[in-house]
Amino acid sequence: MKALKATSLEKSVFLRRERDARASFENERAVREAAEGELVKECEISAELRQKCSALATEAREARAKVTPLEERIGALARESEAQKAAAEEYKGEVARLEALLAEKDLALNQAQTDLAGALSQVARWHQSLAEHEKRAEGKTCALWTLCSFKLVFPDSLFLVVFFNQNWR
Repeated sequence: MKALKATSLEKSVFLRRERDARASFENERAVREAAEGELVKECEISAELRQKCSALATEAREARAKVTPLEERIGALARESEAQKAAAEEYKGEVARLEALLAEKDLALNQAQTDLAGALSQVARWHQSLAEHEKRAEGKTCALWTLCSFKLVFPDSLFLVVFFNQNWR
């Protein structure tokens, strides 16, 4: 009778530990899914920031391309007659406006690059955290005396595989 109670107790402890292991697995799965969702959001933000950086870089190049000819034109007009000096003043205003626009675009580009760097850093931290989580989950082994042993395997697809020792009698 004692042996039967001991076996029953061992089985009960085993079942409780198996239930705890399953609950732990489900919790880890939920954490991983949440992390993957955040990673997807960060990747989307990163892609948007890359597009904005590209557009701002193009605008800045175009603005720089407009400034140089205007500066050359200003120099030529300065050497011309007084009547043409009035036109030069108009071009100077345009150059000043374009330079202000260029400065604004440069600031926006710098901010977008900073945001992109932050987003890429966050994505890298998510990737690293996810890889560490998977590494910790791989190969976790639990053994319950000689009654039964099982190994939890957490591959990328997150299936629970239990290997039982057939010599538990």
